[in-house]
Amino acid sequence: MKKNLKYLPLMCIAAVAVVSLVSCYPGGIVSDPYIVAEARQKENLYYIPSAPSTPLHSKKGDMNFSLMRTSDSKHSGGEVQASFMPGNHVGIIGSYSYAGNRSSDNIDYAKYNRFELGSGFVTQLAKNLHFETYAGFGNGKISNTHATGSSRINLTHFFLQPAIAISDEKKNVQFGFVSKFAGVNLKVMDTSFNTDREPFSAIQLKGLYDQPFHIVWEPGFVFRVGWKNFQFHTGYSFSTDLTNPDLYKANGNFSIGFCIRFNTQDKK
Repeated sequence: MKKNLKYLPLMCIAAVAVVSLVSCYPGGIVSDPYIVAEARQKENLYYIPSAPSTPLHSKKGDMNFSLMRTSDSKHSGGEVQASFMPGNHVGIIGSYSYAGNRSSDNIDYAKYNRFELGSGFVTQLAKNLHFETYAGFGNGKISNTHATGSSRINLTHFFLQPAIAISDEKKNVQFGFVSKFAGVNLKVMDTSFNTDREPFSAIQLKGLYDQPFHIVWEPGFVFRVGWKNFQFHTGYSFSTDLTNPDLYKANGNFSIGFCIRFNTQDKK
């Protein structure tokens, strides 16, 4: 018995060495608690699209106010849109949108807001066929709450947005396709989080440092049904980054809400 005990220290050292070697082997490694889980890092977003502003006006004096709920698998929010047609073929649009990715304990992992202004050309191609194209600019920001700190991105963009729609004679049912092209400048303003512990987030922001200007394409549809002065609205647009497809962002925007519309020149 005593003979066996004298080898016990050597056996302990050998056991420790074996465990150490196994832990270094890729198949037996346990995730490093120092590195934040990638699933948590992916709660943060670096671009969120807004819903397309498609008023579908048909005559001078038309005015429209829209209130809608917006969402995607990675975010939810809301948007307010307003538009006016001061001339026979001239339209003006404006919108404000906000969205975010909020956790169950009310932490805003990602928080976004943006406004847009634009003007465009509107015409009837046929009795029930409508065409419009708007161009404009927008400004906003995205704030992220990381596991180890925060980051903030300011965005400025210019857009061109053609749309074509079909409708019934009274414009009570409208269905349109829209294709929005935007040149977006994403300027990183703050990166006060631990980049060593959050490598996925660090790679995303480094990509924006290296290439801040992005071309984004957002095709989609809108559907409205109702009466002369009130319509229910729903729509969806898909967002794809043509400059950097690997940018981690929201991939689309589903909207549902209502529109109040009237003509300022209608006789009472």
